[in-house]
Amino acid sequence: MKLNRSIFDDLYSGEKAICFFVHHGKCYWVLDHKYNFSLDAERDYKAHLDKGNINKEQYLSACESFRGGVLKLNSENFFKYLKVDGVVVISKDDLERTFFSDSAGDVLSIFNSVEKYYLSGVELNAHDFRVAGNISTLLPMFYINFDRMIYMHLDHGRFHEDLVYPGWIAKNVDFNFLIPEKEKYWIARGDCWKIRFIQGAV
Repeated sequence: MKLNRSIFDDLYSGEKAICFFVHHGKCYWVLDHKYNFSLDAERDYKAHLDKGNINKEQYLSACESFRGGVLKLNSENFFKYLKVDGVVVISKDDLERTFFSDSAGDVLSIFNSVEKYYLSGVELNAHDFRVAGNISTLLPMFYINFDRMIYMHLDHGRFHEDLVYPGWIAKNVDFNFLIPEKEKYWIARGDCWKIRFIQGAV
């Protein structure tokens, strides 16, 4: 599968993101709008209703239409969600090809610049800094493990962790260590995960 230009644009703009799912021991890479990776959307809409931001009719309409009718994403309706229009399931191999393609920018050159910055403080120029930002959007932003009830994300400024179910572990934190090495499409030519932190680096 080849990602088209519009998907790249949606990732770069921050409209969409990549999520790593674990479901009954199997791994899935999914591209979708970031808000669709919140588990219990009903709780969010209920909060808006209680605050008077929406009326009862708007609340019911939103609950019915959100995420193609999958209001509360869980292990039981996961495959229904994957069939919703706009949801893209992609393999690790395709992600790796995309990540290291020319259209994603010169990843290895940026990686080397980032390594120099972390090592010696050599600043990235404006172009490399911008490309590093684009490359980081091709890294997963969400981790959802239905088997272990773990939800983690790096969508800073958003509180997706507040919309999980009772008993879940949910944090806004780096989840790289939870992803199996064989699934890490960004390490084929060096661990490019560190590129995502360059904009907040000291």
